[in-house]
Amino acid sequence: MNGEKNQENTGWVCLEETAAAAPGRKKKPRRRRSRRRTLRGIAAAAAGLIALYCVLVFSHIPFIEKWRTIYIETAMGTMNHQWLATLFLPQSVIDDVMSGRMTIELQQESYNSSWDSGADTSFDGAGEAAIDTWDDIREQFSEAYAEIDPKSFWAYMAAHETADVVDEDGYLLIDQADYDDEETGIETVYGDPVCAIDTRNGIVIVALHGDGYSGRMAIVKNPAQVRLAVSSTLGSSGSYLRDICRSNNAVLGINASGFSDPEGTGNGGDVFGMVLSGGRMIAESSDSKMKVIGMDRANRLNITNALTAGARDAMQFSPALIVNGAQLISGSSGWGLQPRSAIAQKQDGQMLLAVVDGRQPGYSIGITLGELTDILHRYGAYQACNLDGGSSSVLYYRGRNITRSSAVTPEKGRHIPNAWIVEAN
Repeated sequence: MNGEKNQENTGWVCLEETAAAAPGRKKKPRRRRSRRRTLRGIAAAAAGLIALYCVLVFSHIPFIEKWRTIYIETAMGTMNHQWLATLFLPQSVIDDVMSGRMTIELQQESYNSSWDSGADTSFDGAGEAAIDTWDDIREQFSEAYAEIDPKSFWAYMAAHETADVVDEDGYLLIDQADYDDEETGIETVYGDPVCAIDTRNGIVIVALHGDGYSGRMAIVKNPAQVRLAVSSTLGSSGSYLRDICRSNNAVLGINASGFSDPEGTGNGGDVFGMVLSGGRMIAESSDSKMKVIGMDRANRLNITNALTAGARDAMQFSPALIVNGAQLISGSSGWGLQPRSAIAQKQDGQMLLAVVDGRQPGYSIGITLGELTDILHRYGAYQACNLDGGSSSVLYYRGRNITRSSAVTPEKGRHIPNAWIVEAN
């Protein structure tokens, strides 16, 4: 009785007595419950990931389909990183995306440049009016440089002393062309920033900016100054673009041919396709899958299946972007987002050399072939073709690279086999 009273008075409960009073009740092991929760969590996460994977890979939601397509095209458009698509995606999905590119590549065989209609038959002397001293060209400047917006140009001139914009020989020289230079405030008639004007050499350099990309495009007034220069060590190795330009008295240059690049270690010495420089055949092996990009002795750019009669400089790459004024590429078209280079010519003979940087988040991811084609078409390109891209893409002007290569050494770029150059006056 005392024990019962103590329990009543104190509220104490004997655990042994309680367990004995309820022999059918057992404690649940906490460790077993924790394992079950963990397994359920893992299963739920795995199911969620599988569902997400299926949506990303197989969904036809327009936004997802667009970026899945660009991802596949971008990976498959490289020589050394196709595994980024093949490792994670079914081959059937990859094949479905890349089938569009195969169709375009087959269509390329039917495109060949023709200057017989809508254009002069020769560009001898073309653009010479734009190459003169400031005193001689001042009155005709807006006519000779019709792509420049007059209001923004003359506002710039009013804000600067003549000595700051005219060189020692009297030529107008505005040069803020580096990829990280401040803008001049001068614009083209299409609204793009103008970062350099050089009347000694008849060159205008335009900044290219868009959704996720940055680059530079040179407008060259005289096509007779444009030729293909070759690395002096081609066959064993290539050269940096700056070295090719410096050894050939070039004021401007852009990378040209592709080359063997196993695992990204190629040195530019083993060129892809045929190469003709100054009328001399450097590499004879023609690649039937690539277009011939050539300048003839009438200073016309020809994009054809075979070397044209009268060619003075030529190399090979693909695809053709514009032929005889017709725009051939739109959207990503199977090539994805990449750093890109291109060469083009207008109906009046002026040349366009464009580079868009890429593979550099926060600065420039890259551009689709369709977007690049749109730019060239807007500036009047009558013939245009894609050049080698990726980490080889670079544009050189007056002693330095003015685009930012995605190569290991951005200030130098990569060793390349050849380059389209603009000889200095």
